[in-house]
Amino acid sequence: MQKYFAALNSLEKLTPLRFGRLLQFFHNDAEKIWKSSRQDWQEAGIEFKAVSEIFVAKEKTQPDEILKNLAKVGAKVLPISDAKYPKLLKEIYDAPPVLLYRGEFPLPADDFAVAVVGSRILTSYGQQATAEIARGLVQAGVSIISGLATGADAVAHQAALDCGGRTVAVLGNGIDFIYPPRNQKLGEEILKKGGAIISEFPVGTEPSAYNFPLRNRIIAGLSRGVVVGEGREKSGSLITAALANEFGRDVFAIPGSIFSENSIGPIRLIQTGAKPVICAADILESLEFGDLDLKIKVREVIADSPEEAKLLQILQKTPLHADEISRESGFTAGEASSLLSLLEMKGLAKNLGGMNWVRI
Repeated sequence: MQKYFAALNSLEKLTPLRFGRLLQFFHNDAEKIWKSSRQDWQEAGIEFKAVSEIFVAKEKTQPDEILKNLAKVGAKVLPISDAKYPKLLKEIYDAPPVLLYRGEFPLPADDFAVAVVGSRILTSYGQQATAEIARGLVQAGVSIISGLATGADAVAHQAALDCGGRTVAVLGNGIDFIYPPRNQKLGEEILKKGGAIISEFPVGTEPSAYNFPLRNRIIAGLSRGVVVGEGREKSGSLITAALANEFGRDVFAIPGSIFSENSIGPIRLIQTGAKPVICAADILESLEFGDLDLKIKVREVIADSPEEAKLLQILQKTPLHADEISRESGFTAGEASSLLSLLEMKGLAKNLGGMNWVRI
């Protein structure tokens, strides 16, 4: 049966809504859909012109070949009729009839997943705030959903992995490759650490402007809520927020400076009803995750030396330049640099670039 779902999913003109009509008419029997006539499809409610175009492509498609190509890239097929299909995603009106995935999917706690999205170009504040929120959610047992793009998506995925949590990356292209290529290593780490990469697009589908809003509806659909970090007024993350509203999901926004273009998006969201958040606890409380009896873990930080302890006292959540850290600590620039690198290796500090450091 899966090969017929995968083959139908590969037909470009067979949109989710048309596919849904066929599934309803043929009682979720993908093999029967595949083997039915053009007239049967029209009786199911598919327009004559669309049927003609789809059948031209269908006649050139081999279901066994489609399944073989998916196996080559380690991808599996999850039809909407499968009991494992995420129930939150199934609720949206144009849920993808077929999901292709690599890794562990759906996640064991997919009902308790939150999307974290934002700009592809982040300020140091945006990086820090996005990571902080994602870490707090993961430490409370929440899975992170995002789009594996540069910027906020990558930061959220990485923060989840660094805390030993699960994360799902939703692609706007075929399941057979990572876009952008610079996130290839991150994608591999997601799979290695028990997460998943998913897509509704067939093998070989190139990323396009048309695909990303479709990808965003899956991000919103999989999640109990959507957190928007930095983003300009016309940021793609605002599309995800709008879809979340449409699906009845909560939208959260991380406030920022009114003087930063990257903060205009979340500020506008707050003006139109999004909930401003300053920590993961705000989101957990709003979504009533308390019934999971999960609390954000407070890590006791024990320094390995008096020198490390001194730096940990100086480091803050707001960025400090290495020169300032050196002056306050009394260490030479070289000594401070070595100690900071050690703290970063231990997951206690982070270099935001430009020699600016924060405590994690």
